[in-house]
Amino acid sequence: MQKKSLPVGVDDFKEIIESNYYFVDKSLLIDELLSKKSKVTLLSRPRRFGKTLNMSMLNYFFSIEDRENNRKLFQGLNISKIDKMEYAGEYPVIYISLKDIKVDSWEKCLEKIKDLIVQLYRKKYFVREILKEYELEAFDKAIAGNISAAELENSLLNLSSMLERYHGQKVIILIDEYDTPLVTAHSQGYYDEAIFFFRNFLSAALKGNPYLEFSVLTGILRVAKESIFSGLNNLSVSTILDNDFNHFGLTEDEVEELLKYYELEYGLEDVKKWYNGYRFGKKLVYNPWSLINFASKSELNPYWVNTSDNSLIKELLDKNDSKVIDDLKAVFSGNEIEEVITENIIFSDLEDVDTIWSLMLFSGYLTYDRVKISEITGAKTYFLKIPNYEVQSFFKNTFIKEYSHGKTAMYFKMLEDLYKGDIKKFEYKFKELYLSAISYHDSGDSEKYYHHFMLGLLLTLGDKYIITSNRESGYGRYDIALEPKDKKNFGLIFEFKIGDKNSIHEKAKEALVQINEKKYDVAMKNNGVSKVIKIGMAFSGKDVAIESEIL
Repeated sequence: MQKKSLPVGVDDFKEIIESNYYFVDKSLLIDELLSKKSKVTLLSRPRRFGKTLNMSMLNYFFSIEDRENNRKLFQGLNISKIDKMEYAGEYPVIYISLKDIKVDSWEKCLEKIKDLIVQLYRKKYFVREILKEYELEAFDKAIAGNISAAELENSLLNLSSMLERYHGQKVIILIDEYDTPLVTAHSQGYYDEAIFFFRNFLSAALKGNPYLEFSVLTGILRVAKESIFSGLNNLSVSTILDNDFNHFGLTEDEVEELLKYYELEYGLEDVKKWYNGYRFGKKLVYNPWSLINFASKSELNPYWVNTSDNSLIKELLDKNDSKVIDDLKAVFSGNEIEEVITENIIFSDLEDVDTIWSLMLFSGYLTYDRVKISEITGAKTYFLKIPNYEVQSFFKNTFIKEYSHGKTAMYFKMLEDLYKGDIKKFEYKFKELYLSAISYHDSGDSEKYYHHFMLGLLLTLGDKYIITSNRESGYGRYDIALEPKDKKNFGLIFEFKIGDKNSIHEKAKEALVQINEKKYDVAMKNNGVSKVIKIGMAFSGKDVAIESEIL
């Protein structure tokens, strides 16, 4: 029997149903929306977890246009088995997606928005027949694209008024990926213009709109109310921290069914390792984009992390903050970190590195295992971790790109030499990479700087070693230690010094002597590691000296 095609890159609900693509039924989202009856609902989930497909499904379900054909799309789905089908085809719907508004200037952004509105008005051209004479000029200007920024701000409000009058029924407004233009605007330097426009654009459509039945927005972030939803008192928000609206991602049962259908069930354990691990409320879910691509190609690869430029994450990682490095060291090693999560993202707070954890959680780069509530303050802290191997590979590749400066193959070989205990080859490759990665402007006279640089360089070994820094062992505190998870392998202890160009060789020897005199290898040996490589390193600007000893 010929298998159904997989909808790789297809997020139009009608196309998936009519073309008989493989479809995981999430239609009970409709039931939950109708049952909760919120005027405006914001559904915040990571990208590629089914937001656009679900919004497309809502559009076809509620739209009064072509209602009879659209109702057929839902035959046999879960929503058709309950009493909510009476709402199918009952409302005029305005549906727009902002996911493709990713441009490098405010002028281009405004043009993209204008194009969206022009196309939307052209689709609703039929309302022209009921417009009054004084309205026709404005409508025709919109159709022709001769519309000002101020007119754009009121465009959804005005169109909802026309549609309500034409159909005699209030309007549903669906806005997919509402925050994409704002994220792009922040990274490209025109955030102030963008936030001013979108605050007015959304408020006009959603705040006190007498023609609105209800509205649904999707996005990655819950942008703070004071930033964009000011005065919108009828907003109901569901994020990955909540237990409602869990119709995104794939459950374990859905994944098992998919793998069985495509005769790939033999790979379930590997699929779990690569793509499972996300917690949405009380549910554990898989990344659907990665699962569909895996089932299509039968290859375990990082699919999801390659679908975006990850600009905000990279911007924050580039700050090279010591706490961020220390916490990343922990999650790279498979451990949890405890962080306070801010549900409302304010873009001005992105200068604060603490915001990185909220951003990484809501964007899907981290997940949470459990929540702790303070008995004194009531504050919530979340225990965060990397969800799966696919995301771990993203972090590794990000660090590799940062530290290798294009010499990725050499970076991998250098780490292999270190893992095998071939310190001479490690030293040769390290010095070459170091020259590329460090500039006189970056480096300084602080040992802390070099400590962070080396820690970042070594973090990608977290699956092979337990990486610690500034821990007590013997008679002092070593700089960095890598204890092998397989006790038969070499352990590694690093100690760093700074000096001038003429003294760094003596300083490197000094560092090695300190490892021995302070007996920094005691804790590792007590844990069953018999072979330990001791490495003393000294830095001066772009010069480095290395002394080592294997016991």
